[in-house]
Amino acid sequence: MNQDKQIKSWQTRVFAILWVGYASYYMCRMNFAVAQPKLIDAMGWSNEQIGWIPSVWLAFYATGQFINAQIGSKFGARRMMSIGLCVVGILNVLFAFTPDIIAALQGPLGLSAESASSTVYWTMLCLWAVNGYCQSIGWPQIVQTMSNWFRVGRRGTMMGWISTCYTGGNVIAWVLSGLLVQYMGWKAAFLVPGITMFPIMLLFLFGIKNRPEDVGLAPIRDDVEPEPEAGATAAPVEDWTVWRILRTTLSSGTLWVLAWSYFCFNAVRYSFMNWTVQYFNKFHGQEIKNSAFLAVLFPLIGALGAISSGWVSDRFFQGRRAPVCAVMLAILAGLCLAFIPIAAGDALFATILLAGAGFMIYGPDAILTGAAVIDMAHPKAAASAAGLIMAMGNLGGSVVAGFLVGRILDQNAGDWTLVFQVLAGLSIAAAAMSAVLWNKKPKGK
Repeated sequence: MNQDKQIKSWQTRVFAILWVGYASYYMCRMNFAVAQPKLIDAMGWSNEQIGWIPSVWLAFYATGQFINAQIGSKFGARRMMSIGLCVVGILNVLFAFTPDIIAALQGPLGLSAESASSTVYWTMLCLWAVNGYCQSIGWPQIVQTMSNWFRVGRRGTMMGWISTCYTGGNVIAWVLSGLLVQYMGWKAAFLVPGITMFPIMLLFLFGIKNRPEDVGLAPIRDDVEPEPEAGATAAPVEDWTVWRILRTTLSSGTLWVLAWSYFCFNAVRYSFMNWTVQYFNKFHGQEIKNSAFLAVLFPLIGALGAISSGWVSDRFFQGRRAPVCAVMLAILAGLCLAFIPIAAGDALFATILLAGAGFMIYGPDAILTGAAVIDMAHPKAAASAAGLIMAMGNLGGSVVAGFLVGRILDQNAGDWTLVFQVLAGLSIAAAAMSAVLWNKKPKGK
């Protein structure tokens, strides 16, 4: 087999395993959004209490994004993501059994009913926080590995396609969890995906390679500085330590603009992800299964947005990502406001708007966390840059998409008007910051 065929074969293999590996993470995170209404009923929690769990998850996810991105720059996706998949599976299984474990220990520990209930809540919150930290291992390693295996001219398109892994994972998670919650109870929505992680971990561990050089192929990236010619006097090269990678990332003004845009935007994305099933269940009176099936249109149509945005930026904007992000985010703001006049029970119109919001959300998301990161970061620091942007975005999600939305709903008797107004404002802010980079082109263009 000649080298070109070998490269294409490995690109297909790496792409497929990365897709499956990261999609599986979503089975063990978006299951919570589906089980959420039943957890409120079973545990007697308020919207704000339930909202703190995804908020804390996002806070730990954000912290882990930045920390694990630096570590992953040295150790690569194969080892890092394999560990993450294994631990995430264990945590989901433990989450399912927490009420039973605390109930069994209530007598021996002398816990009152109130103390036992509080212990269950805090234990589940802590388990979900650690789950968030471990899930943060994934995306920066996807970005770094994709940057090693694909050239700049195809980057927007390929990052758009790989971004369908989390929309696809979201669809699988909501459909599977909806059926499990409806017919087997909320615990099954955590137990079944948790067990599924272990064979996927083995696939990742033995199937993935971090870069072409690991299988004896020449480097593929074409946006790195060329090596000095033989005999030429080269300046001494500083070793790319974790600290140098970190310093390079934090000193980039362009990356900080992307990060703050993602801070605002990701709060909108996770608000839809965390609360859509409950919105259909509580506001429109749909069963959990039906709510999950309707919510699936959000990531499903979102996948088209992710693919389209990357292709459009490559084809019509010479690799400039910011114009596509700014336009889509501005349209998203209008869609958020359009939710406000929808009457309770009008699930059809809400579903149509949700599909449009998914398209406009996942396009910028694929760009801001994928192609734009690789374009603007130093080639040695792609994972680190992805970690910075993802950390900022998930901090935004932590502040807004969990307890704040829950508090607004509690204080307004389940009325969603203020929620959608806040999401529209955040979308406009993200669009404005993306527009700052309107003329920015990737390296190598």
